[in-house]
Amino acid sequence: MPEQFTDVVIVGSGPIGSAYARIIRRDWPQARILMVEAGPQILPQTGAHLDNVHDLAERAALEILAQGGDRTPRLSISKEEWEARRAGGFDASLLRRSGLFIANDADTSESLFAGFSAANVGGMGTKWSTGTPTPSQAERVPFIAADELDAALGVAGTLLGVHKDPRGPDPVAVELRQRLGAAFNAGREPDRLVQPMPMAATPGPNGPRWHGTDVVLGAMVEEPEDSFTILAETICRRVIHEGGRATGVELARPGEDKTWIVSAGTVVVACDALHTPQLLHASGIRPAALGRYINDHYIVSQIAEMVTEIPMQAMSWIPATNELPFSVTIAPTSLHSMPKSDELDGQPIGMGVFCPADIDANNRMTFDDNRLDWRGMPAISIKWKQSEGDVKRLEWAKQIALQVANIIGRPAPGFSTFVQPVGSSLHYQGTVRMGAADDGTSVCDRNSRVWGFDNLYVGGNGVIPTVTATNPTLYSVALASFGARQIAQARRTA
Repeated sequence: MPEQFTDVVIVGSGPIGSAYARIIRRDWPQARILMVEAGPQILPQTGAHLDNVHDLAERAALEILAQGGDRTPRLSISKEEWEARRAGGFDASLLRRSGLFIANDADTSESLFAGFSAANVGGMGTKWSTGTPTPSQAERVPFIAADELDAALGVAGTLLGVHKDPRGPDPVAVELRQRLGAAFNAGREPDRLVQPMPMAATPGPNGPRWHGTDVVLGAMVEEPEDSFTILAETICRRVIHEGGRATGVELARPGEDKTWIVSAGTVVVACDALHTPQLLHASGIRPAALGRYINDHYIVSQIAEMVTEIPMQAMSWIPATNELPFSVTIAPTSLHSMPKSDELDGQPIGMGVFCPADIDANNRMTFDDNRLDWRGMPAISIKWKQSEGDVKRLEWAKQIALQVANIIGRPAPGFSTFVQPVGSSLHYQGTVRMGAADDGTSVCDRNSRVWGFDNLYVGGNGVIPTVTATNPTLYSVALASFGARQIAQARRTA
């Protein structure tokens, strides 16, 4: 059993929990930090990215360990599902994601919200795309000063190890960006021009090394256990609290009823945007906004065909702006496991047009205390409905996808433009959103401290209160840095 008291408990070992740990350590060197993770450690390197495992069979076997309570191999796409996708229809294989488990009751109705999660040391940091673009002005929290957020984004970039172009120089990608820029760059600020997709990666002779939470934690993984410990395969059943103060956490092993208590001076809940509100609910911490305002951007997908003698390798990005609210990612794709038209002769290029969705308080999570998930926690359901604005915006996004495909070369024969189920980006937001005031429309303040508490913090994409289209990891780490600094400052001088 772990020690019975620690300075800080962090529930969740993903990029956000790891960022909290690293910044607290930087600003409060003496802090004793305990990190709790429901899943196992699946790689020898703590929190390393699975894409660095080049043997696909080995990687698939490791991914199964991160699938929560259901560790059966995921079925590959069927011929019928693939034909549905190619025709622009619903493809049920998108509800089977290797290395992830679905975290809500899914159906195939128009209200489907695909909610996935990972359970392993490193959380989604072992699976994420490593894309680290910066949010547009329209996506930023309006009650945090621009200079403060810019500085925090810089800190986040350092923690994640962001590289501006880890596959560059790529002359084919450079030439494509010039053509895309001719269509999209007019009137944009310099930082919003068409550009390489910044990624958390280190270039190397055999390709990039992708960064997981091993990079975020850095030397902390070598610390003695009485200074920093990751308690794997351990579930936090509830945050213990009294009088507006968190006093500790109740922990258990998966599948076991026996629990134990760890007392703590500060508690950070950074499970993910689905399981953070679940834990607060199970703990009896239920502000009016908890689990409400759930949001994610759609992905409009299109395969394009590029005629090129030298294959393109690098990823490109068309940033979102106030005038064009879509974040567009463009990268080579492999069709080796998919049926394809005999007319496809060039290089297949994948594209995702990330399309913002309207925020609505009625789009929400619900928790069933009488039905438990594999963690022994109240089962999650997600209630979501598409808005009229979403429908119009999606039609616009489809036009952008076709425009970009024609700049690349042409839409790949036999591949329709299709909309992935909302939630497919895995970028769920808003469920523990921050606010400028405790007025019932938010869960935490601008430093991610839960309203009504002086030592309970939340972290992750769930704190983002704005409409977004851009990959949010860099943004969420930046927001977490405010809370981590506040924790260290308050406790270091206490």
